[in-house]
Amino acid sequence: MAELEDDTPREKWLVDLGEKTRVDAAELAGNPFDRKQDWRSTFRATGRRGLVAAAMAVAVLFLGWNLRPASDASSTAPFDVVNGVAHLTAADPRALKEQIVADLASAGVQANGYEQLGVIGIDADLPRPLTTEARAVLDKHRLAAPSNGILRIEIAKSDR
Repeated sequence: MAELEDDTPREKWLVDLGEKTRVDAAELAGNPFDRKQDWRSTFRATGRRGLVAAAMAVAVLFLGWNLRPASDASSTAPFDVVNGVAHLTAADPRALKEQIVADLASAGVQANGYEQLGVIGIDADLPRPLTTEARAVLDKHRLAAPSNGILRIEIAKSDR
């Protein structure tokens, strides 16, 4: 019984509060969480955190685009390198051999072209450090500079 006596003043207070605050039952109809969402209300609801998240996403996409590996088709070597020998293919191997030897000679590099046992090739001792003229010849023919300074090329006839 002591519990009922303690609840009585509380109950009176709740009843008085309910009488003071009139609630319209029509306003309570339906789900209060069902409201029309558009992009502006979503943006307002996320506030500053949404803006920061969007800025970070843009920054990540920007960095990812700018830091992607180069996939330029001209940067890939059109030949195979096996045991330090670059294997090129050309429609006219002799003409390509003469052109590379002439270009290297004009850059001040001693290059020897040869044809032995059906193999057309070039041997050259590149200057160390590599001069800009020699680098330009290698870039022109898309050849990589060998680490030991000895350029060895074999040229085969292409099927085309």
